[in-house]
Amino acid sequence: MSPQKIFDAAALNKARTRSLRRQATRGISFLYKRAAEDAASRLEDINRQFTRAVMVGGLDGRELMTASLPDDRIPQGFEHAVSPDQLEGSYDFIVSILELQSDDAIPETLMRYRQHLKPDGLLLVAFLGGDTLTELRQSLYATDQHIFGGATARVFPMVDYSQAAMLLGRTGLALPVVDTDRINVAYRQLSSLITDLRDLGLTNSLAARDTRPLLRAWYGALHANYAQHFAREDGKVKATLEILWMTGWAPHASQQKPLKPGSAKMRLSDALQTKETKL
Repeated sequence: MSPQKIFDAAALNKARTRSLRRQATRGISFLYKRAAEDAASRLEDINRQFTRAVMVGGLDGRELMTASLPDDRIPQGFEHAVSPDQLEGSYDFIVSILELQSDDAIPETLMRYRQHLKPDGLLLVAFLGGDTLTELRQSLYATDQHIFGGATARVFPMVDYSQAAMLLGRTGLALPVVDTDRINVAYRQLSSLITDLRDLGLTNSLAARDTRPLLRAWYGALHANYAQHFAREDGKVKATLEILWMTGWAPHASQQKPLKPGSAKMRLSDALQTKETKL
């Protein structure tokens, strides 16, 4: 029996199509820009020239990444693949920005990236983490309790830091690192946050979502609850966003390897110039 799908594929594709159309007319989301620029800064710290690179995702953010990079860091033929299924051959750099959080099969996708990396190739993935929209989740729960008498599926589950580390570790990539970028945003009103989520295609695409039409009373209760619990002193409302970063390298003989236990040639107390005390 195949595992139950988290997302409704048709609804998810519709949300992504709308997202691309909205960002084509309204401009790229500030959150995507932040992640793309962060990806570029990470490459600046790596003294390495890549020969074949690809960005995976519906939104093509290659120009955002390469704008601040040295000309020789990313090859002129920086490729774009809408989905991991479009990867062909081997790459020495694969990057994905704000896509993985909407993936029904994250472990499989990471393994596919791994399979398409050349030895000593770099994988760089950014996606929304588990602390994202904690305020909105609480308000949605409270509103559904008030209007419908119980919670409904409105926000999809997101991978947290420890889960991300576990998933990355399973890929067999060398030098795996997971780190987080936590962002606190202030909005004039909740509707501005909802607009940003629509721009990113993060509307409710859950397979188990409640399809009942939402009435004005529900929206009014949601806005009131959010303002009551998450308003700042200046009248704006706050929202938490978290971007998790995964970094890993395809194994290669040239990479540094940890020493085997017991192989150290100097005692720690000698290195620290301290006296060792037995317990």
